[in-house]
Amino acid sequence: MNHSSTPKIPFGISVLIVSGFFAALSQIGQITIIGKQVWDMTGNELDLGLIGVAEFLPVALLAPITGSIADRFDRRRVLAIALSGEAIVSIFLFSYIRTDPTSLKPIFALVLLFSVFRSFAVPANRALPIDLAPPGTVERVVALKSVSFLGGAVAGPLIFSFLFVADIALPYLVAAIGLSIGIALLTLVPKPPVIQYKPTGTKEVVKDAFEGLRFIRRTPILFGAISLVLFAVLFGGIIALLPA
Repeated sequence: MNHSSTPKIPFGISVLIVSGFFAALSQIGQITIIGKQVWDMTGNELDLGLIGVAEFLPVALLAPITGSIADRFDRRRVLAIALSGEAIVSIFLFSYIRTDPTSLKPIFALVLLFSVFRSFAVPANRALPIDLAPPGTVERVVALKSVSFLGGAVAGPLIFSFLFVADIALPYLVAAIGLSIGIALLTLVPKPPVIQYKPTGTKEVVKDAFEGLRFIRRTPILFGAISLVLFAVLFGGIIALLPA
């Protein structure tokens, strides 16, 4: 069997995938622990729901802006800045939880801020591997990126739960460290060789979105990979129930 015909995945993409693992591990692990923290403080299901709203709302409201920024600027920098913001928020959470708090307001505010930074990280993180993937490797890169994220999403709550038992503030410090490792690894990722398209108006943005859907439809294996991730996340959603 001739393996030379199979294009190799570049080192920069491998580093990016590892960076994504540390980011996912830190993000999902911290989100889980925040839910547990809030539950221990109040025992109120409504407060858990409000935490969920604080995590989701910025991502939903800022989606048009964050996607446009990921298209217009160097995605490595956008991702690095967003992860840096998340790490700073984790440090603030660590400092606040160490005081044995009784008020949820600072936690809600910090979760909201964390989600704002995460909303900028998501589109850049999803598009960057595709930018860097050489011809013939896109499907494998998408699959490896998905495995990396899901691995972090599963390992994060597990590891952070043990840390929480040891010290209730420790998970937030470890989250900041994990995000910092992800940022450091991004410095080894090369600049994408493609020229990023800069839309000049609403029509161009809408046209771009539909062109992306048409591309996915014309590429069955990519559509299959995306569908696999969709159902994997759907059926793996039990992780979200851990705090309760």
